[in-house]
Amino acid sequence: MTQTRSVDVAARGYIRHRFVRALNASFVVLMVFGLVGLVVGAMMHAIGTGEWAQIVGLPLGAALAFLLFLAPMAIVIGATTAIIDGLHRRVVGFALLLAALFLFAFFGLAFIAFVSSFFGLEITDDPEINPAAMAAFGLFGALISYQLLRHAWWQTTSPALDYKAARGWRPPPWRFLTAFRRHLGLPGFIAYVGNKRLVASLLYFFVAVLNVGIALLLLLPLFLSSPTERTENFDPANVIIGSAILLLLNVVGAGSLLSRLADDRATKLYQNVREWDARAPIVFLRAFNQDDARLKARGGDAFARWPAGVGRPRTLDEILLEHASPYGPVIAIGDPRDPTPPLGAARVFVEGEGEEWQGVVRGLAGASKAVVMCPNHGEGVKWELDLISQAGGRLQVIFLASPELDRETTHALFQRLVPNMPEIEAKQTIIAAYELGGEWRVLTAAERSVDSYTGALNTALQALFGMKGEPAKRKKLA
Repeated sequence: MTQTRSVDVAARGYIRHRFVRALNASFVVLMVFGLVGLVVGAMMHAIGTGEWAQIVGLPLGAALAFLLFLAPMAIVIGATTAIIDGLHRRVVGFALLLAALFLFAFFGLAFIAFVSSFFGLEITDDPEINPAAMAAFGLFGALISYQLLRHAWWQTTSPALDYKAARGWRPPPWRFLTAFRRHLGLPGFIAYVGNKRLVASLLYFFVAVLNVGIALLLLLPLFLSSPTERTENFDPANVIIGSAILLLLNVVGAGSLLSRLADDRATKLYQNVREWDARAPIVFLRAFNQDDARLKARGGDAFARWPAGVGRPRTLDEILLEHASPYGPVIAIGDPRDPTPPLGAARVFVEGEGEEWQGVVRGLAGASKAVVMCPNHGEGVKWELDLISQAGGRLQVIFLASPELDRETTHALFQRLVPNMPEIEAKQTIIAAYELGGEWRVLTAAERSVDSYTGALNTALQALFGMKGEPAKRKKLA
C-alpha cells in the first residue's frame, strides 16, 4: 500500500525556524565578541597609556579568558541544548510563546508611546532619549517578537514529524563542540568537511556576526535603563551606530558574499571526504544539467528572510549536503565538462567518454547507505533507474522530484516509479518518495521551494535512519 503525506506544515515553519537560529546565533556571537572586545579594548588602552606591564600580561589574560570563558561556554551551551532538546517540543514552544507575547506587547507599546510623543504626549523628560530612535527601536523589536511568536505557535501546534522535519538533525548531547558551532550559526555539514575547516568556520562565523545587529538593538533597553551609566561610562549612540552598520551590511549583501566565500572553501574541503570518512556514503544521482537549478525560499515574510543566510536560494546539492551529511558522506558523479564542483556532494570524476561511469555508479550504489535520486527523462538517468530496479529492494532509495519538470510530468514519472500510486490532490505537487517496511510513502507540498524540499528530505531521512545520525569514521592508515 502506498501512502501520501503533505509536508506543508514543516515547510511553513522552516524559514522562521532559521530566523530563530540566526537570532540565537547573534546572541552567542555577541557574547564571544564581547570577550574579544574587552581584550582588544584593554590592549588599546594599555598601549595608549604606555602601561607596558599590562601589555606584557595581556597574552596571559587572553589565554585565561579562553580557558575560563570560551571553553566552558561551549560546554554550557552544549549541555543547555541537550536539556532543552530533552524537553517536549510543546513545553519549549509554550515557554517561548509566553516570552514572545510579553516582548511583542512591550515593544509594541514602546513604539506606540514614542510615536505618540510626536503628537504632544510627553513620554520622558530625559533630553538624551531620542523619541524617533526609540520608536524605531520599538518597531524593530515588535517585528522580531512577531517572528518569535509565529515560530512558537508553529512549534507548539505542529505534529512532531513536521517539527523535526523542519528542524533537521541535531547532534547528540555529548558532542558539545558540534552543538556550539551550530549555536554560532555554522551550518551542520561543517562538522563533516575534514580537519582543515578553520577558515571556512571563520567565514561562516562572520556571516553570523552580521546578525549581531539584531541582538544589539534588542539589548538597547539595558543600556538605556541607567542615565548615569549612559552619560559617564557608556553611550548608547555607539550601540545604535554599530547596529546600523551591521544591519546595512546585511541589506547590501555582505552576508551573501561571505556565504559564497565560505561555501567555496567548504566545497574544496569536502571533495576529499572519501579520504578520511569511512561511513557508507549517501549517493546522489541526477542529470548534470540539474546542478545549477536553485530553489527559492517561499515561507515566512520578507523580514523573516532578511538575516544573512536565512532566505537565500539553494540547490538540491546544498540541501542534501546540509541534511544528509550527518548520516554519511554525500557523493555524486562529477560533470566532466565542469571540473569545478558546486557546494554539495563530493564529486567523483570518471575519465573517458565510454561507459566507465556506470561501473563507478554501480560500485557506489552497492556500498551506499542510501541513494538519493532526482529522476528526469535523460538517458543516463534511465540507466540509473534500471540499476535501482535490478537491485530488487536491496538499496535504500529516496526519489526527489526534479525542479525543472512541471507537475503533470512529475506525476506521470512517479507513477512509473512508485507502485500503486494514489491520486494527488489538485493543490499538491509531488516532492519526494521513499520505501519503508515494504510500503511506499509519497510526500507532497503546495509548491516547490527550499522549504518543502528540506521538509521532505528530512522526513525521509529521519524515517529511514532516525534522528541520531552517525559520527564520521576515520579511515585507518595503511
